[in-house]
Amino acid sequence: MQKISSIDWRAAEEGFEHGGSSARLMREHLRRMAVWIRELQKARPAPFFDVAQCDRWPFFDLASYVEPSARPDSEAEAVLGAFLAGHASSPLTGRICRAALNWASLSPRSLAGFGDLPDPFEPLLLVFERSGAFWIENGFIDFVASRVRLGSWEDHVAAEPLLSLDGAVLDAMDRA
Repeated sequence: MQKISSIDWRAAEEGFEHGGSSARLMREHLRRMAVWIRELQKARPAPFFDVAQCDRWPFFDLASYVEPSARPDSEAEAVLGAFLAGHASSPLTGRICRAALNWASLSPRSLAGFGDLPDPFEPLLLVFERSGAFWIENGFIDFVASRVRLGSWEDHVAAEPLLSLDGAVLDAMDRA
């Protein structure tokens, strides 16, 4: 919740100076979500996990598939709800933040069977932190100067990982 509440939503809606790094972070989010989907399909075959029912790819509550009973405490949910009501204007943004909060509520025991898979929401929250306003249109995630093809999860599972989420590395991408 602290990471979400530290986002400057006005800058996220008005700033586009980090379009290049935001697009790369979005590609990393898509890759991580795809890797998690692949591993969940192996660990929990249909009907428990049916990717066809994830009609909001890639912005859905992945945690509910890892541990269906996992939920943030009611206080954290209330704080997030109040915060979003005052700061984030997009329903998509709210859905993403709720999914990230739910992800953060997963216990280490819930994640134990998945090895060292990375946090799928970390790159996406960095998009917001770095003023990475985006919208979805015609099968693309658009950052004004950069676009990311949405595609299916299968299109992203073998993508090249982003090796560093360090701010200096991301800033260098924007200058390039």
